[in-house]
Amino acid sequence: TRLKPLAGPGRRLGDVLASEVDPLGSAVADRLRVRGWRRCGGDGTGQVGDAQPRHVFQVPLAGRTPDDLWAGLNQEWRRNVRRARKEGVEVVVGSAADLPEFSRLLTLTERRDGFRLGRSLAYYERQYAALNAEEPGRMKLYLARHRGEILAAHTMITVGRRTWYQTGASADHRREVRPSNALQWRMLLDAHATGADVYDMRGVPSTLDPEERAYGLLRWKLGTGGQVVETLGEWERPVGGSANHALHRAFQAYLNRR
Repeated sequence: TRLKPLAGPGRRLGDVLASEVDPLGSAVADRLRVRGWRRCGGDGTGQVGDAQPRHVFQVPLAGRTPDDLWAGLNQEWRRNVRRARKEGVEVVVGSAADLPEFSRLLTLTERRDGFRLGRSLAYYERQYAALNAEEPGRMKLYLARHRGEILAAHTMITVGRRTWYQTGASADHRREVRPSNALQWRMLLDAHATGADVYDMRGVPSTLDPEERAYGLLRWKLGTGGQVVETLGEWERPVGGSANHALHRAFQAYLNRR
């Protein structure tokens, strides 16, 4: 389901009517419900309990030119990309040797923005080695340098005709030179050049309330001119007797408090 977000106090993505609904996805959801499955979380939103993001952000690339992509950016994004260029921010593709610096920047980002992915340097080193062993260039690490210092680093994964922006990290200082905007614009162009149909920027929060801090991430991604897409999400079905159902309710209560 593709959603057209409309910001406002207390609003959530679930409050917005979809502009397009995939009939296959709807049929699968109906079939799961009939068979006793329900969306994770137990509250009908599918937000609490999902291990993977329910709402993702995608920029369509098929049939578009680089000029079209540039025109799709909002004014703030175009201004920030130009600012990065003017300030001399250089975007390059790194290597496995740069993963420790990426991991260090990710730790800074988690601390600054109040989240934790729980992925160690070893995780990214194994992922980088495994994916690129399957196909060279499947996973890339992009670096934004300014005055010889790496200020931001983002990972990108390509499989077939689809490209994902996986994880972004940035330093706490010199953010005014807009290294992350420069990185994303280069990654968007590279995804287009490889023939990808979609550039997937991964998860976005469900809030549409500008007063909530998490809304900033959605607003940032909206500036690329893409669209929010609601996936089928994760479903579950408690099995066994009453004891298992009690355990399931207790687990859901823990997830809700977490």
